[in-house]
Amino acid sequence: MADWNNPLITTQYDVFVAEAKARDVDVATMFVNAPTNPPTSAMRSVRLALGMFKFQEWDGAAWQPRFLDVAGGGTGAATTPDARVALGIGTMGVQNSNAIAVTGGTVSGLTQLDVTGPITFSADASWDLGTFAKQARKGYFKDALVLPVGVDKYATS
Repeated sequence: MADWNNPLITTQYDVFVAEAKARDVDVATMFVNAPTNPPTSAMRSVRLALGMFKFQEWDGAAWQPRFLDVAGGGTGAATTPDARVALGIGTMGVQNSNAIAVTGGTVSGLTQLDVTGPITFSADASWDLGTFAKQARKGYFKDALVLPVGVDKYATS
């Protein structure tokens, strides 16, 4: 860690070289060790766990966080939720695959839907389930059982 006020023009040659080299090391390592008297607007990389890091900028008194915008490889966000917004990741992007909650929208482009449990409708109404050739073979609607028994013919109970 270098003292960025040194070397001075009056510094002895052997000390001058060592101090200049210490500044080179600070720059090359992006201030992995805290420098003394860093110049205003100096940038440093703070190493975090799991190979992650964050950038900080010296404002003359303290290190301030800085964020990369999307064009620079980041999201420009200071928090995880803000990063998800910047990337366009909705609420389903953070739900567990074994317990999702779909509260609206339209499903399109589906060629097959496999259901292993009951389908519950929110209101009494009429819905087409599939094409005629591949319609549901039985359906429960309110208190009646509806069974297809021929072309446009149904038996109900």
